[in-house]
Amino acid sequence: MYLKENQADIRLWVYDAKGKKVAIGDGNSWFDYSGADLKASSNKTRPGGMGYEVELGGPATRSDATITIQNSDTMVGQHGFLEDRVSRSARAEIVVTFLDDEGVALPSARFHITGKILQASLPGMKADSGAQSMYTVMLGADERRAS
Repeated sequence: MYLKENQADIRLWVYDAKGKKVAIGDGNSWFDYSGADLKASSNKTRPGGMGYEVELGGPATRSDATITIQNSDTMVGQHGFLEDRVSRSARAEIVVTFLDDEGVALPSARFHITGKILQASLPGMKADSGAQSMYTVMLGADERRAS
């Protein structure tokens, strides 16, 4: 079964100062998700004087993840908490659950990453635009995904 970009439910949780897991958002799925790609560094060697290169691989690193949600009074209300957690490099989790054509979660089809909140951003505003504004959170992702 192939999946379209809209067949995902995206959730964010941030840990408060007491270690309690707090759901962030307005109750709906976050709008989009990008990043958290796992990539190993390239390490090559050339055996012998003129031998062909052989890839050895290397340590892996995971890129930062960025999620956005439609800005709302709820997100503006949560902004202070998120900014406080950014300054504390708070632990956080993003869970992407893939959905079937009916919007039902696919069994075992989820991507769960952990890391630390690096950025929480209110959108810029523009007086002559009616476009939806988006709230953004960036997570510095751990190398290994949580199961």
